[in-house]
Order: sequence, then C-alpha cells, then structure tokens
Amino acid sequence: MKILFFISHQPNPRFVKQINFLAKNNKVSLAYFQRQTLADLNSSINSSVRHTNFGEIPNASKPIKRILIYAKTIKKIRQLLSSSQYDVVLVNNLDILLLYTFSGIRFLGKKKTSKTIIEISDLREYVFGTGFMAKRLRGLEKWLYTKYIDKLIVTSERYYTCHFEKFFKKEVFVLENKLLSKEIKTSDSLRKEQSPRTIIGIVGLLLRKDEYIKLFETYKDHADIEIHVHGKGQYQNVVEEYAARYANIKYFGPYNAFTDTQKIYSSIDIIYLIYDIHQVSLNNRLALPNKLYECMYYKVPLLCSKGTYLEEKVALYGVGAGIDYKVEGAIEAGVDFLMNNLDKISAHFKTLDKNLYLGDNDYMSLESFIKA
Repeated sequence: MKILFFISHQPNPRFVKQINFLAKNNKVSLAYFQRQTLADLNSSINSSVRHTNFGEIPNASKPIKRILIYAKTIKKIRQLLSSSQYDVVLVNNLDILLLYTFSGIRFLGKKKTSKTIIEISDLREYVFGTGFMAKRLRGLEKWLYTKYIDKLIVTSERYYTCHFEKFFKKEVFVLENKLLSKEIKTSDSLRKEQSPRTIIGIVGLLLRKDEYIKLFETYKDHADIEIHVHGKGQYQNVVEEYAARYANIKYFGPYNAFTDTQKIYSSIDIIYLIYDIHQVSLNNRLALPNKLYECMYYKVPLLCSKGTYLEEKVALYGVGAGIDYKVEGAIEAGVDFLMNNLDKISAHFKTLDKNLYLGDNDYMSLESFIKA
C-alpha cells in the first residue's frame, strides 16, 4: 500500500513507531508542520520514508497565525496530493482533516479514492465545552467524520466511549501508546543507578506548569529528594528557572526517546505523571500516556492523578499510586508510599504480562485494520 501520514507536527515517538512498522511492508510518505516545542526525531525514521516539511507553525495559543500559515500552505498540499495516488491517508486532528479535505478533494476537484483514517491522541477543549463555538466545532467535527472519515484510531478506549461513540458508527481501532520491541534500544551494561537520594523524574513534553511548580515547591532544597527533568516544551522556562535556583532540581534538556530512554529510567526512582483534572477539558481524565507503558517496561513506579483512567490502570496493574496533587501533603504521602513499598512493587513488575506494555501484536493488528 501507499500510505501518507499527514500530521500537524513532526512525528513524536508514537508516530515514529507506526511509520517505521508500516514502512517494512508498504510505501510510506510523511507530511507535517514543524513545532519548536517538539523534539526532532527524524534520524529515527526509516530511511525509505519520503518527507515533506510544510514549515513551522505556532502552538494552539496563537490560532490566527496558525490559520494564516495553513492558508499559505494549501498550494503545497495540493501539489503533494496531486503528485501521487495514496491508498491510505492518515491525519491526526481536526485542523489537518480540514486542510486535507479541502486541499485534496474540493480544490483538486477529485472524487475521494483514498481511505481516510484519523488518529486521535488527545481530545481538545471544544469537545467538552458548552459555549457557542464549542458546539459549532462539534457540529463541524461530526459532519467531517461522517462524510470523509473511513476509520478511526484512538489511543485510549475512553476517548471513543466518552465522545466518538455518540456519532461515529464506522470501524474503530484502539492503539494504546505501548512500546514496540524492535524500537527499544537497550544495553546490558546499563544498570540502575544507586543514589542516597530519592530521584523523582519528569520525562516528556513539558506541558504542566502548575503541576511542576507544586512538585518543585514541595521539595526545593530538600536534603533527601532530587528532581530530574528530561524533555522540552511550553513550560521549559519554568523548569530552567527552578533548576537555576535549587541544587536538587536538575534539568537535562531534550532527549531522543529511542536512544536515551533506558538511561533516563535507570537514573530515577519514581515518575511524576500528575495532571490537573479540574479543567473544562476532560482529556487528562481519559488519556493513557506512553509513560504508563515505559514505567512497566523499565520497572519504575509512577505517581499519577486520582480520578483518571490512568489511575484505574495503575491500580489494576499495581504499578504506582494516585493522588490529588492540590491537597496539602498529598505529594509527600504519595512519594513516601511508593518508596516504602518499592520492593513489593518491583517484584510485582516481574509478574506483568509483556503484552500490557509491548505493542507488537497491536501493531500487526493495526496494519490489518488499515488494509481491510
């Protein structure tokens, strides 16, 4: 098959895994916009994949600038779509679906011949809003999905049951963001680092300002706790400011998820994966982030938020604890619980079925789903 990934940002680890897996048996192309806040993982993408970079766009906080860039890019999108006939086009959000629909079908005057699949890894605020614009966007979404989308991929089953089930009656595939065994780079010589301090890790996109500040304020200058932060993102400056002021808060910068992850997890005792669930958007309550599967694979317990689907999974698998980070003393209590039960949790990690965190079988099913 000829497959085009047309996505709103340079591929993150989730898309890199899919692209590389599908490139083994298919001709895969990639088109995307560039985001400054995301790491560049192009070096980890299969060399057979053809790339088209449409240039840099700002984040969603600057919608007018983003729309203007989208408008300027339509001609390039038309050229790309007219240069080849794809069997499958996979898009990743409402913005890109609109661009693809109007550039590829309306402007080119073509009938729809490719299968169009959309993959949703986060639900935006309009999904849950009650205002006029939120309702209009949901109406537009329903129309586009009904008319132009053939299949839907979601990274959390709750995204479907809480939203898409209401209007999308076609095929759906749940692709949790598990690890792919062939993409994991490990070294037998790398062992868990020993430290007299408890190391709490923040790993990934830095998108949680208040949650980070609460952790930093809780443990700044603490004699027995260190906080290690790996990644880049919107609130990188907050991390950098705290790291400059407090010796036990250390910022290590961006990393490559395919080459650096084992080293990072071998240096930390607990992953801090706290979200604010008291927002208009319920996305944080419904999501299943990749850190869940990384923690299970690398055997590092995680501290997550109460009242989330993630907490349900953490409790079910026995791999961490849930807290309400806004409650005074909750973070300390959660960290103490995990460290006091570290041996028990570590032993439990060894009993987990590897299919809970390795997605090899899921990706084979994904390829069949796309081809069918």
